[in-house]
Amino acid sequence: MMYTRKPFMFIAFLTLLAGACKNDEANVAPTDDNEAITTVTLTLTNKAVPTEIVTATIDNLNTTADFSKATLNLKANTTYTGVVTLLDKTKTPALDATAEIREKANEHLFVYTPSTGLSLTVTLTDRDTNPAPGPYPIGLATEMKTGAASSGKLKLVLRHQPDTKNGTATPGTSDLDTDFTIAIQ
Repeated sequence: MMYTRKPFMFIAFLTLLAGACKNDEANVAPTDDNEAITTVTLTLTNKAVPTEIVTATIDNLNTTADFSKATLNLKANTTYTGVVTLLDKTKTPALDATAEIREKANEHLFVYTPSTGLSLTVTLTDRDTNPAPGPYPIGLATEMKTGAASSGKLKLVLRHQPDTKNGTATPGTSDLDTDFTIAIQ
């Protein structure tokens, strides 16, 4: 009788173990891939003279980037409102990735970093809906203030931060990492 219980208990143990593995597999969260972004456009509007609009675009970010239209010529001591637009041109028709970023705002953060010597400050003006201690900035909308004449680069990084967004650039991975040339005159 002792011999019949051991195989039964062994089979029960294997069944339990197999069931636990299946449950673990079912609980694995799906991966959330980074957005495909091929084109980024930064549009700045002079707050004092709204008809003065400056635009810079970088194309082909997924291959050989085209920086020929990536320079922003800005006025010294001026405040601009900024908007960033993202496209995925690998799709037909091109996909507006900006809408996807806006839809998943709680998972994304744009980080703007002016190079040393560039007289430019950037303030992110839009917010996500993360609960306290949020909401956190997104960066699709900005306010940029220029100082004295200078030139340099504005690094633009889009951080993908699902379940880790805390208002800083540290967590997550980068969906976008590029530079715009800035000339303040």
